[in-house]
Amino acid sequence: MLEAGAADLDEEKIAGRLVDIGAHLGGGVDSDRASVSLRTLSEKLERDAAVDLMRTVLSAPTFPQAVLDREKARSIASIREAETRPDAIAAKRFAAAIYPGHPYGTSPTAETVGAINRDDVVDFYRRHYGAQGAVVSIIGDVSRAEAEAIAQRLTEALPPGGASLVPPEVAKPVRATIKIDHPAAQSHVHVGLPAIRRTDPDYFPLLVGNYTLGGGGFVSRLMKEVREKR
Repeated sequence: MLEAGAADLDEEKIAGRLVDIGAHLGGGVDSDRASVSLRTLSEKLERDAAVDLMRTVLSAPTFPQAVLDREKARSIASIREAETRPDAIAAKRFAAAIYPGHPYGTSPTAETVGAINRDDVVDFYRRHYGAQGAVVSIIGDVSRAEAEAIAQRLTEALPPGGASLVPPEVAKPVRATIKIDHPAAQSHVHVGLPAIRRTDPDYFPLLVGNYTLGGGGFVSRLMKEVREKR
């Protein structure tokens, strides 16, 4: 909801300013982090205007109630639609089984999203969207000094909090085979276990090996051998 309103700007005014300066503001969230991204022209006038707008969105969001209601309804509809798809059902059950009692194993439901109110959103923002836990990455036609100035401008007005969270230890899951009946014409199979920390020196070699063997979709060896050849 950061782009839904900030300072004296509503979402339409924010969108209009982005169009006027030829910039794109986006964002996302996953199990590990939230992110906000800005793509802008490198000319100083347009770049400064885009950075100033991003700063406002990051540091002074208003979280309008009407937009919260709309986004909650959209999320609930998406969750309920996903509960009809075997791939989504299997992925949620797999995560819950492999990460018991851990945030990675928790999935949103229509009930949990429906229970969120504006105070929850504001409190979460104040606790987590702070300079202390922020990472700023800049790519493009800027000098180091310009990049440092941009990073300072984006983070100086953020709340003081934002320390990185330390997730709980992962408990080893119980070995199990879980079968879910579903009237789909195609089966979905998930196999796995908690294996290795991201800080392990073997993490990236294993990531590449997994992609080559089976994780790379239609370019992986298993896909070519099993699906195409046989």
